[in-house]
Amino acid sequence: MTRPDPDLEAWLQRGLQASELRPAEATLARQAAALCPQANIEALLATALLMRRAADGHIAWRWAEARADDAPGPCARWLLQRLHADGPAALRGPGWVGTGAPLTPVVAASGVLYLGRHFRREREVAQALAHRLTAAQAPDPAAVRPWIEALFGPPPTQPDAQRLACALALRQRLAVITGGPGTGKTFTVARLLALLQGLSLQPGGAPLAIGLAAPTGKAAARLSAALGEAWQKLALRPLPLPWTALQPHLPRHAVTVHTLLGQRPDGSGARHDERQPLPLDALVVDEASMVDLELLHALLRALPPQARLILLGDRDQLASVQAGAVLAELCAHAREGRWQPQTAAWLTSATGQVPPAEWIGADGDALDQAVAMLRRSRRFDAGGAIGRWATAVRDGDEDAVLALLRDPGEGVHVHLGAQADNGWLPAWRTAAAPWLQAAAQPPADVDPDAWAAALLQQQARLQVLAALRRGPWGVEGLDARLQAEAKRLAPQAPAGAYGRSGQPWLVTRNQPRLGVMNGDLGLLLARPGTDAVQRWRLALPAPLQSGGVQWVTPGQLADTASAWALTVHKAQGSEFDHVVLVLPPDTENPILTRELLYTGLTRARLRLSLVLPGGEATLRVALRRRTERDSALRDALRQALP
Repeated sequence: MTRPDPDLEAWLQRGLQASELRPAEATLARQAAALCPQANIEALLATALLMRRAADGHIAWRWAEARADDAPGPCARWLLQRLHADGPAALRGPGWVGTGAPLTPVVAASGVLYLGRHFRREREVAQALAHRLTAAQAPDPAAVRPWIEALFGPPPTQPDAQRLACALALRQRLAVITGGPGTGKTFTVARLLALLQGLSLQPGGAPLAIGLAAPTGKAAARLSAALGEAWQKLALRPLPLPWTALQPHLPRHAVTVHTLLGQRPDGSGARHDERQPLPLDALVVDEASMVDLELLHALLRALPPQARLILLGDRDQLASVQAGAVLAELCAHAREGRWQPQTAAWLTSATGQVPPAEWIGADGDALDQAVAMLRRSRRFDAGGAIGRWATAVRDGDEDAVLALLRDPGEGVHVHLGAQADNGWLPAWRTAAAPWLQAAAQPPADVDPDAWAAALLQQQARLQVLAALRRGPWGVEGLDARLQAEAKRLAPQAPAGAYGRSGQPWLVTRNQPRLGVMNGDLGLLLARPGTDAVQRWRLALPAPLQSGGVQWVTPGQLADTASAWALTVHKAQGSEFDHVVLVLPPDTENPILTRELLYTGLTRARLRLSLVLPGGEATLRVALRRRTERDSALRDALRQALP
């Protein structure tokens, strides 16, 4: 067995002591040394650091743009100094470090370092996206205009981003529609799908096969429900094609991306790939901010080259748990628009509306011509309190946020320092008491579905969200506290092996056989049986089913968690009337970021309670700390374009 290089071991120990590396990364560096004895210490440390960065969500390391003084630890600091002095030549390791062809475990290209698998994935994704951007697709605007006016009404005097986004998405096989909560992404895509299907059917053509997907089961269910409502409203509008001809070909049921691909539970592959592509002409992926590079790569492999891909999401929300921040990278210029004059002219012909001058730029690239940003929120008034908080946090406007801290506005309550301990609990008790007390004694003369549906509706009005999982201000601490509060509010509630009647439960793993998906939130209820024995069931919202409720035996669910409180990550894609957002007092915790704060507070529709045991310092730190993930996808896409 090869003995580790003493100098390498010394550097690894420094990295471990500084928490810059973890044991897994140190082990990888030692294994690399054994596999490639010619590799120098710089190449071996680069391997370990790249693996650690991948665990933190980074696809690449733009070392040429990084400052050694800003490095997170001694290994990265020394390696950056070596790279800035000698460039990629500082990394020596024949067969271990290369420029991408042939592929090596570490790739150094254009001032960027990659793990080899990430380099290949990023390049393949860029090539697939570039193909969709360059494929000629724009229809005759004269054919589009009647549909746009039928779907949206006559052209308004003010810019209508939804109308423009719908038309823009027709011009190529890739469309990206981004916008904050309530800006109408689903409203827009519903009209886009009706338009696509109508244009395909109108000349007597064949209908398009359209798929709907989202990263989580909860997001897929929300997309299905939202589109179902949209189709009901569109049925009342006079369209260029009779509704009876269009309606059967509009998609209704969304699934998770993993289900769509047929990915195997053991990770050994998927049913659909380039050899057995998805039978689709168009695919909509909602909540695309949660899609990581690997998942997008698998999706693009399985999607036929001629099929359209439509991505929806909020670029300012939390990024995917796995490595990559695909949506944020694709939407880098979304706010500016940067539509070329010829794009703007086509949009004017197709919609009857001239895009605002500030959205037009002659220097816009091909990707910019496929990206549209929706700007007006209909979930909450942009001038209202929650809207002002969302805008100030999204923009990182510290002065505006601190002003709001002093005058939060109607519907927003801030609990600072000592007030954070229990100042928010009275509102929680008021909201929780009705469903807990009703769950404690199920009425014998009421339909069980109606009873459970009413409880689920009450429970969904308020949700406690936390940044952390552990600790007194994390999900575990808050969950224990709220469980004790619930017992005091409804002491007569029956208790069983799975908990007390009325307890919220969260499903944490997809179980398609039961029709239950990761992120589903329900209530544990004790239903009286005909033999007077209580029958424990988990009631889950099922808006597409008769009765609106799905009942599952708790013992059938292998992966669940108590859900008196949820992490902000788990709540992504949800919305509640009232959100209690709890941030930890430890400002050194890296999870405290602007994106987490923005995502948490924008889950609220009507009321927001901001709990800050660490005081205003918590907000200052969160605003200044961004979730910045290193990637070169946009550069790779630019290189892949002709």
